[in-house]
Amino acid sequence: MGTAMKVNLPCGCEGVRGAAGVGLVSAAALLVACSSGGSVVTGPDVPEVVTDAAAEVAAEVAVELPGLPEVTPDVQLPEEAFDFGGPQCRPGEGCFLDPCADNKDCQSGWCVEHMGDGVCTQLCTEECPSGWKCQQIAGAAPDLVYACVSVHANLCRPCEDGGDCKSAGGLEDVCVRYGAEGSFCGGACEATQECPWGFSCKKVASVDGVETMQCVADTGVCPCTDKSVALGLWTPCESASEWGTCGGKRVCGEAGLSVCDAPVPAPETCNGNDDDCDGEVDEPNLVEGKYLELCDDSNACTNDFCKAAAGCDHDLLDEGECVDGDACTVGDHCEAGQCIGLPVACDDGNECTDDVCDGKGGCSATFNTASCDDDDPCTVADQCAQGVCKGVAVSCDCQESSDCAALEDGDVCNGTLFCDKGKLPYLCAVKPGTTITCPPPQGVDAICLEATCDLATGACGTAPDHEGFACDDGDPCTVGGACKAGDCLPGVAMSCNDGNPCTDDSCKPAVGCVSTPNSLACNDGDACTTGDKCLGGVCAGTGMLACNDGNVCTDDSCDPLKGCVFLPNQAPCSDGNACTSGDVCTGGKCVTTGAVDCNDGNLCTDDACDAVAGCTHKLNKVPCDE
Repeated sequence: MGTAMKVNLPCGCEGVRGAAGVGLVSAAALLVACSSGGSVVTGPDVPEVVTDAAAEVAAEVAVELPGLPEVTPDVQLPEEAFDFGGPQCRPGEGCFLDPCADNKDCQSGWCVEHMGDGVCTQLCTEECPSGWKCQQIAGAAPDLVYACVSVHANLCRPCEDGGDCKSAGGLEDVCVRYGAEGSFCGGACEATQECPWGFSCKKVASVDGVETMQCVADTGVCPCTDKSVALGLWTPCESASEWGTCGGKRVCGEAGLSVCDAPVPAPETCNGNDDDCDGEVDEPNLVEGKYLELCDDSNACTNDFCKAAAGCDHDLLDEGECVDGDACTVGDHCEAGQCIGLPVACDDGNECTDDVCDGKGGCSATFNTASCDDDDPCTVADQCAQGVCKGVAVSCDCQESSDCAALEDGDVCNGTLFCDKGKLPYLCAVKPGTTITCPPPQGVDAICLEATCDLATGACGTAPDHEGFACDDGDPCTVGGACKAGDCLPGVAMSCNDGNPCTDDSCKPAVGCVSTPNSLACNDGDACTTGDKCLGGVCAGTGMLACNDGNVCTDDSCDPLKGCVFLPNQAPCSDGNACTSGDVCTGGKCVTTGAVDCNDGNLCTDDACDAVAGCTHKLNKVPCDE
């Protein structure tokens, strides 16, 4: 039986024993591995080697081998024996940081994300270059593979929210606002030295409104990587005007980020589109505190409708009251979509004035020079002047009534002349009781008639007057009566619509408009009420709108004009993940500000966190130092 080799081992290699036949070089190589905490790398083309440090240790070790003298190794090894990685990797051959699209593109066999693009990584045991960390690679099961993973895997990647800033390695970054340029993934930092070249560590706001220290691009915008172009990644953008804010996208393409495709907000028009980007289509515009209907043509004699993409439509009305804006008309009503009013009849009873409406609701009179009758039998050629009827005086002296008979004008209505001898000189005068005064017209047609006297017979009658002017036909259920051929023609049926959906409106000839309360369903104009119903002629809600959206991160209320309103708050919350901490409401969402530390300090447990159960500690069998 051979003699056992006794070796004093460095810390961490206790329990390793040699055996008969173990070569000196192999033992020295084992010592190298244990003394430095590194790995022993062997292969068919790599000889077992001993470093200078190991040789020094081996020189102090007493070796007892049968048949061999004690020796001190004096081996000169070739320089390439220390290059465990094989031949030098040239850029473009799948080296560390070379661009890649798939694992097969990399010599290490692993393509990882770095600054929003794919690059080749390298395997590791403990340490990695600055900005990288040694981490177990997912998907390598059943083998345990550790590789360098970028701490800035998502930096500058276009994003809409934090969910777009999760890497395959489990790294989750913040989605940072870059103003009008859009939003891009950041990278947690505490000092500028922790950020890659071209980036600075600044306190910035995320898309959720939370301020944190993040690496941000010094240029104020992030370029598109090849991966972002291939995936068609995009960032939200906005276009704003006095009418609101419209959202859009900037998409990564071969030429870089596209311009924002958000439309410019505009006032709503009847087109079936959401022109002001408020989530509603073809709604009234709010101008100076008033809502203006889109298709209102300011004509009370049309019913206006918006038919979405078909545009506005206006139904012409043939009934109903309106206001034509003319103070000199009355009985305004709708005919074929037009507001028609009838002229006011102005008559001061003076034939020497022309009477017209003054445009202010009253009448004015203008002197004329028309022929007239001054009722003086001793004048001729009577004519109006300055509003008075005057004739040219003629001699009216008489001795006998026959003298006056010569002055008769053939009009029996104005009386018979006789010689009045009660005065000197004797003058012709109208014999009392011979003048015929015809009574004025009566009834609903009175304004449409004038009293007449037959000159030859003295018979009283009427003649048409005020043709086309407004009149009252005596029916309270019509409007717009007008004079025609001496008759007051009935107007159109009066609209008794009082604008209240809670009344049934009708017209009774002896009374006029009558509004009777109903119990129909209605809309009280309050978006916060439900079950609106007519009660006693008034529309009232029978219930209230429930505005609870079930989101603890919003304060729920109801606006009478808009309905439910959900305003983001900053209340504490729970995102339902037992592995997060410091959950707080931001931007209407429950956002975590930290992670639960599940490290129990025990090397013999695998510490993990389950989103439901929380921290877990599974016993393991890894080597340890008691």
